Amino acid sequence: FRRASSLRLYHRRQLIRRTALAAAAVTRKGPLPRRPTASGFSRPADVRRRLVDRAMRPQLCSHLSLAMAPLSLRRTSTPAPPPTGRFSFAIIADVQWADAPDGQNYAKTVRRCYRGALSTLRVAVDWWLRLSSDRGLDSEPPPPLFVAQLGDLIDGMNKRTGRTDVALKLALDELGRMPCSSVNLVGNHELYNFNRGQLAEVPWLCHGDREYYSFSPAGGWRVVVLDSYQISLIGHGEDDPRRLEAVEILARENPNVSPDGSDGDWFEGMEDAGYRRRFVPYNGGFGGEQLDWFRSELKAASEVGERVLVMSHCIIHPEACDGSTMAWDYEEALGVICSEEAAGCVAAVLCGHSHKGKYH
Repeated sequence: FRRASSLRLYHRRQLIRRTALAAAAVTRKGPLPRRPTASGFSRPADVRRRLVDRAMRPQLCSHLSLAMAPLSLRRTSTPAPPPTGRFSFAIIADVQWADAPDGQNYAKTVRRCYRGALSTLRVAVDWWLRLSSDRGLDSEPPPPLFVAQLGDLIDGMNKRTGRTDVALKLALDELGRMPCSSVNLVGNHELYNFNRGQLAEVPWLCHGDREYYSFSPAGGWRVVVLDSYQISLIGHGEDDPRRLEAVEILARENPNVSPDGSDGDWFEGMEDAGYRRRFVPYNGGFGGEQLDWFRSELKAASEVGERVLVMSHCIIHPEACDGSTMAWDYEEALGVICSEEAAGCVAAVLCGHSHKGKYH
């Protein structure tokens, strides 16, 4: 029995590794994420453009609940020739950089080293650059084709100190040192710093207001980027239907939360609430509209024989975290992934948000 369990674990790890180093001939089929440049940002003329640079990253990270993401691609007048053979990508989540003294999380249980976060990002980029310089496209694995940044690049602390723009520029400049693009997801800390109207205008996201889309980084592969704060107390206007739905959900599931999300002890009496602990303002939901779109994407991928990598900031499986940082409607999202229409096409789901590091 122990030997059989060890073999299953071994084969599972091998499957994860093969997914992370997914081999395929690159084709261009999807919206082009935006890439920061040293001199600023350039917005693509058409967000539905095809990926035209080194783009796409398969990789798995424990607390990132299995998924994959592309990078905001470089703006070039002439697309770079597509890479061939196997591809790899870099992945990072929850940098939460701020030029501020160390602090704590909401529950006062975890120390937050805000200033050190930028150094950690710099170390990560340095390491990815060494991979790029030491290996050619024919190496095993090849250098990263893109960076997947799964949300919370800067901390909400920046909003309180008035340093949002400065902090964001420094963080994006670090990612901009890469010779490839980055795919940036919306996390709760993006929504502490910007509202949805502002995010709709930034060049480092594809859409901002409804930040969910798909693209094909390589032949036989599709990446689905989800927005786990479509239903949320944060980021939306007071009368936005998506915010009103969030108010209704939290009033039903966690009465400790006030309609503006600011007052009260969110966890009072929730010690034995199980997975209902996810109903707090720093989580959010996908919503019916996005889940219908998600189902159609997986159905389309299955019909043409594509494998799918899903990315989300909030976790989609409770066993890929401590059971409190999932999307409010994670069960519905899991239902889509396991549906007959999807037919097992999802190879991996990668998420951020949980800082402890876990996978399922």
